[in-house]
Amino acid sequence: MRNLLVGNGVNIQFDKISYSTKEIVLRILKNCDREDFPSHIIVNEAYLIKNYIGRLFLEARMALQGYYDEFTNCSAEVSSLAAFKEQYSERLSTLKITDIGFEDYYLIHDLVCHKFNIKNPEQYHCREGMRTAYLLSIYNDGKVDDLYHQYSKKFVDYLKGFDSIFTTNYDSNIDCAVGKEIYHIHGWFKQRAAVYDYESFRNQLPDAPVKGVSVDENYYYLYSNALTTHCGAYKEFQLKQYSYANEAITKLAAAYTSNITVRNDVDSWIKEDNKITANMGYAVKLKVENPSLEFRDDYHFDRLTNIEGEIDILGLSPWNDFHIFEAIDKADLRKCTYYYFSQEQCDKISELLPTLASKKLIEFVPVVDFWREMDEK
Repeated sequence: MRNLLVGNGVNIQFDKISYSTKEIVLRILKNCDREDFPSHIIVNEAYLIKNYIGRLFLEARMALQGYYDEFTNCSAEVSSLAAFKEQYSERLSTLKITDIGFEDYYLIHDLVCHKFNIKNPEQYHCREGMRTAYLLSIYNDGKVDDLYHQYSKKFVDYLKGFDSIFTTNYDSNIDCAVGKEIYHIHGWFKQRAAVYDYESFRNQLPDAPVKGVSVDENYYYLYSNALTTHCGAYKEFQLKQYSYANEAITKLAAAYTSNITVRNDVDSWIKEDNKITANMGYAVKLKVENPSLEFRDDYHFDRLTNIEGEIDILGLSPWNDFHIFEAIDKADLRKCTYYYFSQEQCDKISELLPTLASKKLIEFVPVVDFWREMDEK
């Protein structure tokens, strides 16, 4: 089986400015001055986003100097902060607000919240405002979905040569280019998040989150299932939570129909004041009534973990999404081809894929040579 995993580097190849780290962050800031800024979705006053990112940049500089080490509250944040320092510390003296990848700002947001004792729901709502501003910037008024028109025939033929294609991008360029299903392992602009899907299992529970929400279809992509967070471990949890929930609900529903004690317990849960407990009870009873009902899993991470044969990795930075590389390193592969931009990337990939590296199953190919070949007539 031939597998391909692509990241934002592919988009950058066809628009070297608009989808770079610098331009995405810059566009977030510029969007705050637009008259048509979707304040009804993101934040009531757009300037608050701009001001907050500016504050986070100042705190990011402090984090690089070690002043936030004491405010990490789990191993995932410790690892993320270490990676953050590794990536940016050498540039501290010249660092600009647009140099820091936007998902890294989520880390600083969480650390700032820990430092100043800001809890949920405020911490969550602030992060969601950042998230939707980020998606608005990446979508770029729909221009991001037009890049495939620039693909050469040779590149399209290359894409069509794979049995499975995985992407961390939210856009539809490769979907349109090859005309078959592409696995968006971090979400897709065209896939609505379960909380905004009127038909989802989640919205069939009594406290359906979609109640009272007026979804603006002009900004459908802001309601998508796109994952954005600083930590691969957090992304992995979000990727797997639906399969975990389905497994638990299925087992409880089976026990409900066969065990009177379980049935009595579940019936009592729905009377609880705790919403989580009550929802669990309602979910089990719904599953009993409709066995085909499931929490929808749109991320295809299980499919990625079960790949075999060969994989090409194109346009994916080794500095983020460590959970992806961990899954690849555990897969039954006989070859991995990584298209690199710098030797530094090769060193990091060897570190992230220790099993494949020890077996000498990784081939490193300069990405400039790859694109030169794709552009040949």
